Amino acid sequence: MKKTETDVDVAETPAALGPRSVTRILGLFEILAKSPDGLSLAELSNTLESPKSSLLTLLRPLVAEGYLNHTTSRYYLGPFIYRLAGNILATRNFSRMMRPYLNELAVKTGESIYLSVIDMDSQMVTHIDGIDSQNPVRYVSPLGAPRPLHCTAPGRLLLAYQDDKVQEHYLRTAKLKAMTWRTVTDRSTLKKQLKEIRENGISISISELSEGAAGIAAPVFDTDGTVAAALVIAAPAERMQHKLNDLRPMLLEAAAEASGLLKN
Repeated sequence: MKKTETDVDVAETPAALGPRSVTRILGLFEILAKSPDGLSLAELSNTLESPKSSLLTLLRPLVAEGYLNHTTSRYYLGPFIYRLAGNILATRNFSRMMRPYLNELAVKTGESIYLSVIDMDSQMVTHIDGIDSQNPVRYVSPLGAPRPLHCTAPGRLLLAYQDDKVQEHYLRTAKLKAMTWRTVTDRSTLKKQLKEIRENGISISISELSEGAAGIAAPVFDTDGTVAAALVIAAPAERMQHKLNDLRPMLLEAAAEASGLLKN
């Protein structure tokens, strides 16, 4: 979206790009996806312009983990990469289904709207879709960038709906880093917050991840009663506090309607 000189964003900075080896792995997957008959080590080396010794360092763990198959001296995509692709497609379909609710909520509230999912392996939450506010002073957040659970509205919400064992493991092992002076880093306080979120069905974070940024999140339930995602309204903290009583019922209504779609 094009911005004018008067636009002011309360924004987050995306994480830095990963090491070069990650780029090489993605290149491997892309080349092998176009090679149904597989490729030999020599062919991969020539195509990627990378030494065989360096490639073997990448290939061996990928084969061991099932992301690649290695038979008759040729490398093929393995079962785990197809499973990953299936999960990505499922996420895209889910986002497409939820998009009308994001659009409607963006129009009603005038604020940025996001759809977020949790990854307990990394103990992070990620926005998988979003619509930036048209307001010159607004909250913006990059899609796909992982954020901590303990100091974000969608992170705490989705954590609150995990089972007790998952929550206890998180509370025992997670590093509750102070991102601002408002960030809750006390484990007993966070545990109490999770209980309240589960009871009230809503999570609020004000200047806890980034000073001046705020979010409010509600659950979107799947057909089996588990939480599929968090629907989030995000805004500059001062405006969020003034509008909170109006935004809360709008968000809960939209989340309930989105949940109804999945249950139909």
